[in-house]
Amino acid sequence: MKLSVDIYDSLEHISSGAYESFFLKSGASLFYDWRFLLAAEYSPLLPVHGIYYLVVRHENRIVAFLPAYLQKIKTVDPLGLLSKTAGLCDEGHDLGLFSHVMHCFDSVIPSTAENVEAYSMLFDALATLAAQTGARYFGLLNVKDDTLLSVARDCGLRVNYMVDRFYFDLDGFKSFDQFVEELPAEGRREMNRQLRKFSTSGAQAHIVAPPFDEKLEQLAELCHLTTAKNGTPQYFPTIPLGKFCRLCGDLVRLSLIEHEGHLISGLICFEEANTFHIWSAGMVYDRTDFSPYTISFATAYRYAFERNFQRVEGGRLNARIKTRLGLRPCRLHSITSADLSLNVAASHALSDEHALHLAIV
Repeated sequence: MKLSVDIYDSLEHISSGAYESFFLKSGASLFYDWRFLLAAEYSPLLPVHGIYYLVVRHENRIVAFLPAYLQKIKTVDPLGLLSKTAGLCDEGHDLGLFSHVMHCFDSVIPSTAENVEAYSMLFDALATLAAQTGARYFGLLNVKDDTLLSVARDCGLRVNYMVDRFYFDLDGFKSFDQFVEELPAEGRREMNRQLRKFSTSGAQAHIVAPPFDEKLEQLAELCHLTTAKNGTPQYFPTIPLGKFCRLCGDLVRLSLIEHEGHLISGLICFEEANTFHIWSAGMVYDRTDFSPYTISFATAYRYAFERNFQRVEGGRLNARIKTRLGLRPCRLHSITSADLSLNVAASHALSDEHALHLAIV
């Protein structure tokens, strides 16, 4: 199969119809939905120096795809995970070329079939692009796919455990109430205690779909303040986050808790065919007796059961609390190159039967 790789610097240069047809065939998650990619390009949540889309084609049909973002390493790694787990060095000005953005917690290489040949080509193209753009490292973040990890190792790239993401599958439960009853003892007691407090509080919980009113921007501000309180004020900038969510359109749902006309807690979530993703959280703790975090998750859980989703994804970090709330860990890995500043060869020669078009369109 003769494959070619083209690199684009904007989604404007890729046919949305051709991409959407490919996306549906690939079975990739919402993080590769055209709307999510568009939001990441038009309203990046962390500063970018360049955005690239690596597209593998066979006879003019898209068969594999990889978004890549050129950012300062301290921006690529706002939570400090890569420096701890993969030993990435950063002298303050160094750049990294990575896929996907850190706000995605399920990075893959979408393809119309598990195409190892396309994976290898994309790693080669990413290595060449990294050298052209002055990146010190390149790779992928938050990867679970065992085949992709294996190909990366075969290509001489480094694979390291990075962080856990958390999830639970709903198919073993008939209802939210059954789910609560089968939580670990500490989690069950805490969930029931908070639900009792909430029921007498006068607060309201509801899920909101687009079009959103000003509650979206209020929640974006709350998410920013919450992450700032936890030491990462750059992670969810208020105005870009609100715009990002509006660009994502019908992918987004808001799980809101309001009390006496004030928003006190909320989750920005994504909804796709079989999965409900809890993505970001914002809350204040001094306006009610109940835990806004626990009730926000309970509201999202109820919604997932009502809509017959198969899985709830709960994002990364906060392991102790999320485990108590019934979520299970799933190991994610990083794929990273050697330090390109040391002139270590980081790519492989392409076979003569392939074409690599590095002229960025």
